[in-house]
Amino acid sequence: MPYILISTQIRMECGPTMVGDGESDATLMEKLEAKLMKQLGNEFQVQTSTLVKVAAGVFVMGSTGLYLAQKSVQWKVRALPHYNESLKIVFEHPKALEAIGAPISVGSVELSDRAHNYVDKTTSRLRIPVTGLVDCGFMDVLAVRENEKEKFETAKVRLYLNDGVFTIFDTGRWNDEKNEE
Repeated sequence: MPYILISTQIRMECGPTMVGDGESDATLMEKLEAKLMKQLGNEFQVQTSTLVKVAAGVFVMGSTGLYLAQKSVQWKVRALPHYNESLKIVFEHPKALEAIGAPISVGSVELSDRAHNYVDKTTSRLRIPVTGLVDCGFMDVLAVRENEKEKFETAKVRLYLNDGVFTIFDTGRWNDEKNEE
């Protein structure tokens, strides 16, 4: 590892790095501020600092894009009718408020957890992190619909807290054996 660091340091101190050749895209070489070197043949020369700036720009743009994509999906999840209905159910349930402890803060749905967070053709399951003054855990929102054209209806809301699992809303439409693993 030290060799790589020393090598990188020496290369950055040396300055120019060879990129492209006479056949390379002229506009790209111009954006990189590369100059054609006649003494070595057709190679373009560019400062290492320019390449570092380009790499940093690509990293910043890429990470910003990923962040905004994730936030966009979170906004779509929070706009689902059964998401909002389940929050209303919990906030209006006196024993749930007592168990969690008001005020309740709601976290983001973990999008990579496909076992607990999915929207299917006729079923939907969301696991929402909740935290209060007394306890914290997850709220499972289980919803169903007859076909794809209808809206989801909340079928069951469960709280998974440190003290246990509590079902605070159940219409009987969610079939645990069929829908759970």
